[in-house]
Amino acid sequence: MKTTFFYGVLFSFFALLSCNQTRQEKSTISLLPDSIYLKRGDQLVAVTFDTLRNSLLAAIRQQGFADAAKFCNERAYPLTASYATNGIILKRTSARYRNPANQPDSLEQTVLEAFQTEGSHTKLIHTPGKVHYIKPIVTQAMCLNCHGSPNTDIKPETQAALQKTYPQDKATGYAEGELRGIWHIIFPANPN
Repeated sequence: MKTTFFYGVLFSFFALLSCNQTRQEKSTISLLPDSIYLKRGDQLVAVTFDTLRNSLLAAIRQQGFADAAKFCNERAYPLTASYATNGIILKRTSARYRNPANQPDSLEQTVLEAFQTEGSHTKLIHTPGKVHYIKPIVTQAMCLNCHGSPNTDIKPETQAALQKTYPQDKATGYAEGELRGIWHIIFPANPN
């Protein structure tokens, strides 16, 4: 009788173990290849960047660089958020952020530090239940009008508008071609 009980417990244990392995295998199988996440991330960054850039350029043409701070403060976040759907989170951050709401989290800070020392490139980071797509944001010539050196690249009226809108601004002093921040897209690891 003890032998039958022992084999019953042993059989139950292995049955549960195999069920658990099947769930884990299904979870692993449902993950998309990295190439899909990279492609989706590239597409989201491209469309979001184009929308932000074109909207910002229109605001600059209409009101000048000094009023661009107001545009970025009021309209950039809703424009970016409009592309975050189906559980996808889309962020931009920097070690020298302009808005405290964009302060990097610990993962982003680690990546920013690594990009500074090792060079920057698009990368994926897998965490439980999530795939993080991270792409560098490189300062372009036009960016210097608001992110360059005060009184050299940034006109005094633009600097005054930035200080009024962002009193804790850390996002100046950049040079063209310098890493300014990162795009961070968080995908659910098991997309529909």
